[in-house]
Amino acid sequence: MHNNHQKFDSQSIAGKVRELFLQHGIGKRQHAKELSRILDLSFSHAHRKLKGQSPWTLEQINSVALALGETPAAIVDILPDSEPVSTTMAQDAIFLLAGVALPCVAHIGCELMGGKLVEYVGLQLDGQWSVYRAVDAPLGKRFAVELIEIRPGHIEDDRLSIAVLDDAHQAADELTKYLNSQGFNAVAFYDVGSFCQALSKNPFDGYVLDWLIGQETAQSCIETIRTSDHADAPILVLTGQLGTDQRESEIARAMRDHDVLGPYEKPVRLHVIEAALQRCFNL
Repeated sequence: MHNNHQKFDSQSIAGKVRELFLQHGIGKRQHAKELSRILDLSFSHAHRKLKGQSPWTLEQINSVALALGETPAAIVDILPDSEPVSTTMAQDAIFLLAGVALPCVAHIGCELMGGKLVEYVGLQLDGQWSVYRAVDAPLGKRFAVELIEIRPGHIEDDRLSIAVLDDAHQAADELTKYLNSQGFNAVAFYDVGSFCQALSKNPFDGYVLDWLIGQETAQSCIETIRTSDHADAPILVLTGQLGTDQRESEIARAMRDHDVLGPYEKPVRLHVIEAALQRCFNL
């Protein structure tokens, strides 16, 4: 059987949903809020879906298409009639194996009819998919399982991730601690190297950057963010250097060229930064 996993992967679907939102006049900063409304999800869950970090179900694709007055084909690629298509779709599921329940992403295919033999099957009960070896599965309507993805040790975190970059360790730690207490998942960085290394592995949902890091500015960090997989993430800039014309012009240029917010003067007012982030994410 021809497998069409590439056509149905989360990144591809997320990208097409973002494109459709823009075509329908929904601004980038409103995407997660609109998706959470359509699918009745938490804001952070909707945000992860739009980043391609959470699998999409056929029902969710249909719901988004209906809300926008589009057909599902506008979101999911349809191959030519001459090319056979698998109807598999990634689903959050529980893989039950040898008495152990493992969270997984299962690519569920069509219902099994006529005694067709497969190694793994999926059953759905009250909206929850469970995957079994076929010989161990309970009675019920069975579906073919073509791919099972298990991510050991991964714990889903619904909090919005925020990177805080400031070479003043105490200031970075204080802001990070405060944001975590307010429901964010904030991580402190104290130099450009460690920050860019972390960014290359996994972009954050938002950024709070001190403009002056050691002997360099945050300009290169901002440029790196704007070319990352999450290029439209909000960036807040902090500075204690507003008294100099050079610093003001540098920051003003970054605001114009890269949609940077601020500058917010140091010492940081914690409640102001929290409020700014909440506004960025429409919380």
